[in-house]
Parts: sequence; structure tokens; C-alpha cells
Amino acid sequence: MEKVVDCLENAYQEFVDAAAAVLETKASSDCERTAATDAALESFKKKWETFKAACDLAEELVDSVKQRITANTTFPVNEDMIDIFDHSIVDFDD
Repeated sequence: MEKVVDCLENAYQEFVDAAAAVLETKASSDCERTAATDAALESFKKKWETFKAACDLAEELVDSVKQRITANTTFPVNEDMIDIFDHSIVDFDD
């Protein structure tokens, strides 16, 4: 689990850094399109895709844990159970 969290944290930080680089590059070129702005935007796009993949991985982990929790219960699980992950009502029958 820690590995997934670390991966998500690193992907997020790289995404934020890439966004900052786009803004800085754009500002230094007086908002003109240059090779540097194109490179910054391409890096931003790659970091966005990496961040989305890390989010998907984290979501899969959460779903897996939810399934294990509900599979190991001795009482009926219904839609009024409170989700321990985000404190919202969850329909486990979906």
C-alpha cells in the first residue's frame, strides 16, 4: 500500500512541477510559442498521463480492499453501510 501511495505522491508532485514549468516557460517567452514552450507542454502532457495512471492504480487498490472487507463480513452488507475510505454512503451491490 505504501508503494501505491508513494507512486501517487511522486506522480502528483511531478505533475505540479510540470505545470509550473509550463507557466514559467510561457511567461519567459512573452506568451509566444517556442520550442521551449512546446517541450514544456509535452512534458506536462506526459506527467498528466502518469498522474492519471497512478490515480487509477490507487483506485484499484481501494476497490480491492473494499472487496476484501465485504467478503470477510459475517453480516449482510447493504447500501446503507458507511464507506470507511471517504465517509460517504456506498452501494456495495453495484
